[in-house]
Amino acid sequence: MATIIAGVGSSHVPAIGAALDNGKTEEPYWKRVFGGFEKSKEWMAKTKPDVAIVVYNDHASAFSVEFIPTFALGCAAEFPPADEGWGPRPVRWSRAIPSSPPISHNPSFSTSST
Repeated sequence: MATIIAGVGSSHVPAIGAALDNGKTEEPYWKRVFGGFEKSKEWMAKTKPDVAIVVYNDHASAFSVEFIPTFALGCAAEFPPADEGWGPRPVRWSRAIPSSPPISHNPSFSTSST
């Protein structure tokens, strides 16, 4: 049986990704926003959870505007960074890996055991 140990949330606007990608995180306008993520990053590094369930806006990357579900679960073995119109973002899920590999997971976590 799994134990949920935390829930972490954040406001989100597409400009946050652009600020990160363009090195603007230390500019006065953005510094408070990115400073707020530090406690979550420290907690993740300290607790090293086995599983992270990530909830995010699709931005019409996987679904077209003709079909946008209210809620969907991704159950693939990996998820490449999305292309929101300007090419895939250089998402780094680990500072130790500077490239943009697909995000991988263990598919058994997203399948039913009953």
